[in-house]
Amino acid sequence: MRTDRHWLHQKVVTHARAHGIKATAREFGCSRNTVRKWLRRAVPGQPSSLAEKSRAPRHCPHKTSAGLEGQIVKLRKRTGFGAERLVHEFDLKVSHNAVARIIRQHGLTRPRKKKPAVKKQLRTVKRAWKLFGQLSADTKFLQDIPCYWIQMVRLGWPRFQYTAREIVSGACFTGYADELSKSYAVFLAEQLSAHLALHGVDLTQLVWQTDNGCEFQESKEARGLPSTVRALGSDHRFIPPKRHTWQSDVETVHRLVEDEFFDREQFRSRADFFAKVATYWSYFNLIRPNRAKEWKSPLQLLRAKAPALAGALIQWKPFNLSLRHHAYLPNPYHRGHDLPRYP
Repeated sequence: MRTDRHWLHQKVVTHARAHGIKATAREFGCSRNTVRKWLRRAVPGQPSSLAEKSRAPRHCPHKTSAGLEGQIVKLRKRTGFGAERLVHEFDLKVSHNAVARIIRQHGLTRPRKKKPAVKKQLRTVKRAWKLFGQLSADTKFLQDIPCYWIQMVRLGWPRFQYTAREIVSGACFTGYADELSKSYAVFLAEQLSAHLALHGVDLTQLVWQTDNGCEFQESKEARGLPSTVRALGSDHRFIPPKRHTWQSDVETVHRLVEDEFFDREQFRSRADFFAKVATYWSYFNLIRPNRAKEWKSPLQLLRAKAPALAGALIQWKPFNLSLRHHAYLPNPYHRGHDLPRYP
């Protein structure tokens, strides 16, 4: 049996003209006003007059202006920020729901995995942890980024980012290298430990957490990161196999730096690369509000939880780890950045 509305409207009009409004209402199970409406709309010789009309409002006084919509699209393409962050950072005079709608309409959304309830609960648990009680360290493969890969291959930019993130404040400390090597991971750990100790962090209360990557493993030929940080007074632990969510804090940063930095920047030289990457991490540590941490930046959290540590502690300049045997190590007793080998 046919049920499309246009055909049904025609049958209603035809029946009403032959048998009257009341009989038609009983026959089709509708109100008399409905029958009257379609009789008024019917135009002889024009079947399209009985088609459904849009019920959307013809005028919306709160509709986002074309200029503001264009600004939102431009900011989204330039920064990669989500709807709430765009409203928060650029003080847009529109709700985040409207921004999200504009992003969807212009096809600027990215697929995101839904966060399990357990991960949301962990945020509350981690807020109660001790500041600088844990650093999560990991390595990001930069050659996996399509927009950056062409520049990297053609001009020889760094291929790996070594990252250590403090869990409570979210502060990040990074270094860049052309190779995946345990010596680079060890060197970054030495320099970061010295930097933290210099600014008052108790290394004996600090735990380094890493995955089971080759750059973090020990060997008979050379020491690895675990023995290095233990020699400096800290502890180290590997995450259990196939427990990648244990490194979610640092993995989240790797996604953010790809979306907000590497997908958008062009580099003229290696010096230009390190200048821009240093600017981004200064912005990340000092200014950028973190949605998962109640829209506060690492600097704001440090000022609230440990004012004595705030300031120079997170003004970290990313290392060019590939020069560790040249610029950073001119002699066996000097380890770069005017820091001793051990704090």
